[in-house]
Amino acid sequence: MTKYIILISSVLIQICLGVGYSWSTFVPALKQNFGLTIAQTQIIFGIGSFIITLCIFVGGRIQDRLGPRIPVLIGGIIFSGSYILAGYSSGSYHALLFLIGVCAATGVGICYVCPIVCSVKWFPKHKSLATGIVVAGYGGSPIIISLIGEYLLSHQVSVLDIFKYMGLVFLIIVPIAAMFLQNPLQEKDYKSIAADIKTIELFKDRNFWGLLCGILPCQCIGLMTIGNIKPFSLSLNLSLIVTGTAVSILALSNALGRIGWGIIGGFLEGKKAILLSLISTSIVCLAAAFAVNNGLTFFLFVVFAGFNYGACLVLYAAEIANHYGTEKMGTIYSTLFLSNAVAGFLAPPLAGKIFDSTGSYTPAFLIFGALAFISIFLFYFIYRPEKQKIEEV
Repeated sequence: MTKYIILISSVLIQICLGVGYSWSTFVPALKQNFGLTIAQTQIIFGIGSFIITLCIFVGGRIQDRLGPRIPVLIGGIIFSGSYILAGYSSGSYHALLFLIGVCAATGVGICYVCPIVCSVKWFPKHKSLATGIVVAGYGGSPIIISLIGEYLLSHQVSVLDIFKYMGLVFLIIVPIAAMFLQNPLQEKDYKSIAADIKTIELFKDRNFWGLLCGILPCQCIGLMTIGNIKPFSLSLNLSLIVTGTAVSILALSNALGRIGWGIIGGFLEGKKAILLSLISTSIVCLAAAFAVNNGLTFFLFVVFAGFNYGACLVLYAAEIANHYGTEKMGTIYSTLFLSNAVAGFLAPPLAGKIFDSTGSYTPAFLIFGALAFISIFLFYFIYRPEKQKIEEV
């Protein structure tokens, strides 16, 4: 029973931490009421993704040393308090950048990896599925938050008041759920080839670079889509019903994708599952540049883009647990996840600037779709875990 309580607590924490995926819901209100440009809103989102990733790097190491409870408690308070204070920012770009883009993101980063690693340790025979279920909470967060946000905005509730309300709810849920987190008393895991690996040694490991080549382009496409989905729909002159539901559909697809890829990862060998996700991601992104021009094709893009992005947050964490072991999973996964900082810093703001300059997202889809296509071959030839195991023997 304990492991299922921990799994539920982990999902609740991730639902709160995933509020950033609803950012696109608030972009039009910030632009209309407080004069922020699309590029500025995407800088907040991009910087937030960058800071989250840096702090995941720290949080993963705290988790490996102190367990999951302490970093989630500390990070949860920082995260919640930042959203409450953002409600008193008067819509200032610089205040929102600091409070949401830096402070709230710091809290999210400290918390993020802890529920994932904790749950994987409690379900050693179902690493992919456990990872998928937990991170589905993060990806599915906008199903709840964006719908509530759209409802409140349609009833003339200020976007800043919404930030206050969200912060108060987070302040209740995250610390309480954190109290249930604990690692198994005796973790049964094989002595992996990386049990004593140091961070610097990861950058000499070809398999680590192979995983990096796979995850980075997919993170770029996922974060670009999440940060710009509502402006993208508006640029296509789609109906308000379509634009209003786009964020929620993306979130639902992303959540289902995380669980779906967790199931796929349980049936397919890790490398094959990742290759399948890379092929799917490149096809969908390149197709978006040419085929998305009406409500139907837009919805198809949203569904497949959300589903594909789920692979980034499931397959790579599970593959690290399988290849390197769970003992240092927090350290290794948080190091790999530094790529998210690059993706968040680069992709959403670049897409926003391209749109501000050209009035179209087509060049952005072409650029990142091509990168994803190239990554298929890079990952295939660089990531060779079976070769390393033979050499170790």
